[in-house]
Amino acid sequence: MADSPVMNGGHHDPWTRHNQMVLEPLETNDPEVYEIIRKEKHRQRYGLELIASENFASCAVLQALGSCLNNKYSEGYPGQRYYGGTEHVDELELLCQKRALETYSLDPKKWGVNVQPYSGSPANFAVYTALVEPHGRIMGLDLPDGGHLTHGFMTDMSCLVYGFYTSVQVNPDTGYIDYDRLEENARLFHPKLIIAGVSCYSRNLDYARMRTIANENNAVLMADMAHISGLVAAGVVPSPFEHCDIVTTTTHKTLRGCRAGMIFYRKDNYESLINQAVFPGLQGGPHNHAIAGTAHAHLRAFPSSDPYEKSSGSANFDIPYRDLLQVLLWPSNKQ
Repeated sequence: MADSPVMNGGHHDPWTRHNQMVLEPLETNDPEVYEIIRKEKHRQRYGLELIASENFASCAVLQALGSCLNNKYSEGYPGQRYYGGTEHVDELELLCQKRALETYSLDPKKWGVNVQPYSGSPANFAVYTALVEPHGRIMGLDLPDGGHLTHGFMTDMSCLVYGFYTSVQVNPDTGYIDYDRLEENARLFHPKLIIAGVSCYSRNLDYARMRTIANENNAVLMADMAHISGLVAAGVVPSPFEHCDIVTTTTHKTLRGCRAGMIFYRKDNYESLINQAVFPGLQGGPHNHAIAGTAHAHLRAFPSSDPYEKSSGSANFDIPYRDLLQVLLWPSNKQ
């Protein structure tokens, strides 16, 4: 009787219910949710995906996301946590920082990176929080011209807190950003921060020109390379790091990592401000499972190591479609 799972009038004993909840796979524990995931996986495998902000995470990244790191709370930064038992997540976060800097060939004495932002939008807002006072002036590319919601579009929360002037626009005749107009408007507007970033603009940015304009107005130059970060790592598009003070990015687009964000900063001027804005300013505990996925994504994105990234940037579509599927889609026996 002691080993029987049925006790107290036919009820399952607490340990049996506990093991069922914790150890039973999703397929049998919650068939309804499992079926939705199965259908979405089938859609991704057999549909045509043409959304610029999407990509296919590897099996290794997904394993990191589904690991026990999800369980650990670790408010703070490596060596300065509010909780015990953080020695391993400290090691992980330092590794992720190291790999991120190596991916873009950055000198760790000059550059630092915060890998805790939950995504790109929180990363951008953290930069604004760190460097610009409420109602302070920021210039970014207008959303209809290829910018992003967080670059100052009227419906975004950042536009309600800061004095955005989305005067960075494209010339309607050429389709190129009008840098002359940007220069003129910056002299009138005197921004504290200029954003060099896009979400729907198919040409390279002139970071050098924007650096000159920022210098003339005593402004910080921030790049948002979320859509091109993997291409920057592969060296097939110009890098913003030579000219910019701050660089933000997501990790789930051309980097093919999990959904997360990062903020690169020049150490001499911005390290403390950025880190304090992320935590405790805007976020609580970091998502350690996402940091693990990001760390692995950087391992696969070291310069010149990924033919997929290079083919994405150079329009080399010689890879057979079936082979490309094997690269992009994780193994599965179930359809």
